[in-house]
Amino acid sequence: MTMPIKNSLWALALSTALVAPAYAQDLGAKNVILMISDGIGFNGWLASDYYQGRAGQQPYQVARPDGTTPVVFGQTHWSYSLVDAAGNVLPNGTDPAEAAGVVPQGYDPVRRWMAFETTFRNDFAPFEMPYTSYTDSAAAGTALHSGIKTSNAGVNMDWTGTIPFRTIAEIAMDQGRAAGTVTSVQASHATPASALAHNPSRNDYEGIFNEMVGSPLTVIMGAGHPFFDDSGNPVEPAADDARAFRFLGGRDTVLALTGNEGLNGFTFVDDRDAFAALAAGDDLPERVVGIARARNTLQAARADLPEGDTPSGMAFNPVVPDLATMSVGALNVLNQTPDGFFVMIEGGAVDWMGHANNMERFIEEQIDFDMAVAAVIDWVETNSSWNETLLIVTSDHETGGIWGEGTWTNGTGGPVAADRSEDAIEAARFHPADDVFHEFLAVQDRGPGTIPGHQWASGNHTNELVPLWALGVGSELFAQFAHTDLGAQRLWGEPYGWDGAIVDNTAVFHVMNRVFAEAAAAPQPSQ
Repeated sequence: MTMPIKNSLWALALSTALVAPAYAQDLGAKNVILMISDGIGFNGWLASDYYQGRAGQQPYQVARPDGTTPVVFGQTHWSYSLVDAAGNVLPNGTDPAEAAGVVPQGYDPVRRWMAFETTFRNDFAPFEMPYTSYTDSAAAGTALHSGIKTSNAGVNMDWTGTIPFRTIAEIAMDQGRAAGTVTSVQASHATPASALAHNPSRNDYEGIFNEMVGSPLTVIMGAGHPFFDDSGNPVEPAADDARAFRFLGGRDTVLALTGNEGLNGFTFVDDRDAFAALAAGDDLPERVVGIARARNTLQAARADLPEGDTPSGMAFNPVVPDLATMSVGALNVLNQTPDGFFVMIEGGAVDWMGHANNMERFIEEQIDFDMAVAAVIDWVETNSSWNETLLIVTSDHETGGIWGEGTWTNGTGGPVAADRSEDAIEAARFHPADDVFHEFLAVQDRGPGTIPGHQWASGNHTNELVPLWALGVGSELFAQFAHTDLGAQRLWGEPYGWDGAIVDNTAVFHVMNRVFAEAAAAPQPSQ
């Protein structure tokens, strides 16, 4: 029987006990770039790569011109679930004060392949407790940025909400480096928040953004603009509409940021041309808050726009920058610090489209993320080198339970929803009482520009493996944390040259921390 962890310090010990390998020397990194496509696993990544005709051929998946070769792993991302005194798992959203402890969700590479619904088992009766068998973005982001597991909804806090964790951004800034966050969703959303903030609730957007803007961060970029909707139309919030301003710290913070005197030395930009100027390196400010003119996300929530040559058939919102432009602008600002930088760049709305089971816009968002990675790679090879920069490309968790068409027979007929009504989308998902599972199938390649064969099993997160690529100095350190999942390798190994080696998401922090520590400890040249 699994016993609950009744002391948060035990949780820390469990999450770090296996992380003490012997490291090679001379692996110091000046810069670390962590790029997170939120909510996408191997099948989702393959679906987008097949649509693009680039499976295994993305710039981060192939050797670079200087011979630098990426490493590829699967990544686990479990969090802790709250339990009562008897060890029974409590529903998501339970006040930690009502819990007796926590249990690790875990990922067992043998048990995973024993039943199809293993990675989202609590979605169904008799449990019907979504998010108690898999992580959310707050807990996953915490593990990536601090190397410590926590329960869902907590941002760099232990499960009791009383012990803060130190993040890689804080470590970088303590070493004299710059640090920043970039996202395609609200700047205070869970994943960018997890780079720096400390809060027992990911939903305290106002408190999170105020902590971020009050910190030594050099760059904060994302959406969450109170004066625009998601299609680029100006809106005027009511004077008492606190919700409109919550993503940017509340009305007072917004007015201070956008006022003549500014806030904490930040330059505020929101115009698409201003983002382009940062990407071009023109008149770079020392610090920048860049909020694209969209309330929630750059493109995923747009509506009522003309037809366009996009996977969804709708033209993009023309008033916002893409993630690539924001990323390069952020790198230019951060690179003004001589000692280097850490930056987290997130394609946040991939997850949103996974929740919606909308493959067309899911692919749009992943393509935008891939373009951002390509732009970052170009920036590194122009302005830095792989001898001083580490790039990590991964996800925080999987969303939607994407599988190949024919993985199960749906009791209502058809592998995907016949229309976009909520009832049809729900009916097309996997329901063990009504549907018949056949076999685990990867998504099927149907050629560039064509949506791959697929089914959506869930509207929630799952515990499915996600991919991880690392490129540059220190990337070889991931191998010291690895074990194997041959069942996953048989499904997804060939397109990516992946041998089935998997690491936990806490390894991301430990590798980043190690390469920064190596650089900080290296002898400095005499002046």
